[in-house]
Amino acid sequence: MTSPWIDTINTIASVLFFLIGLGGLLLQRSAIKQVVGLKIMLQGVTFGLIQAGRMHQDVQFAQSMVISALIVEAVVIAVALALIVNVFRHYPSGDVDQLNRLRG
Repeated sequence: MTSPWIDTINTIASVLFFLIGLGGLLLQRSAIKQVVGLKIMLQGVTFGLIQAGRMHQDVQFAQSMVISALIVEAVVIAVALALIVNVFRHYPSGDVDQLNRLRG
């Protein structure tokens, strides 16, 4: 049996990962840095799923949710990297503020 302060620390860590990733996603102007922020945010969600499964003593369900989240995460990152390749092809600086010029 784990102590409740470990559960509290793990929950705070998962929320902290999510908030750091969200901050990186919203505050960075570089497309690559935004994808890194997205990846950190998704890892915080994964860590939160594992922690929720531990707290509710349903680890198998949490593991299946994490596997599903990792599959979705891989697809999201693949699409994001494909978009980054196209951004760098048109704008070598990678600045997302310049993307408003791509409108048809």
